[in-house]
Amino acid sequence: MGFLDSVKGFAEKVGDSVEKGAKSVSDSSKKMQEKSRIKKEISNLEAEVNASYFAIGKKYFELNSTAPGQDYAESVENIVKSSERLEKFKLLLASLDDKMACSGCGADVTRNQKFCDKCGAKVEFPETPVIEGYNDFVPAEPVVEAQPAAAPQPVASFCPSCGAQLEAGQKFCDKCGAKV
Repeated sequence: MGFLDSVKGFAEKVGDSVEKGAKSVSDSSKKMQEKSRIKKEISNLEAEVNASYFAIGKKYFELNSTAPGQDYAESVENIVKSSERLEKFKLLLASLDDKMACSGCGADVTRNQKFCDKCGAKVEFPETPVIEGYNDFVPAEPVVEAQPAAAPQPVASFCPSCGAQLEAGQKFCDKCGAKV
């Protein structure tokens, strides 16, 4: 066996080794990709199962909240208390904005309006709730910051009922609720 034969043999061994390594890397990559797809499918199926559990629990609560079975009474009571607290927090958040959606048409109304200027519905802001353990005080009156004077309108219009100045586009007086 000559030098060239030994080099050729060595090259073949290296080539075989590289080929086996590349095949191993390729197989590992395919395996990792397949494992990733399986994990994603498992996650999706677990989410579907959990959503179904949630739907069953919600349905049970809706049907049995007034007289839950003994095994569920504590959970139902917890849902009721947490839901009431949640509504109070939503009201508290809304009270900080000095704005809310009109109950009649959904338009934005401000705390200084008595009636919606879009549909004429009476505006009633809910009282700021007291939430046990969160805010143990109730402000006497909400602080309403002074608004800068608006640029003068070319032609001012006034409510025919109460004489309040109207803004362009108002369909109802925001002070007395009269249609304009």
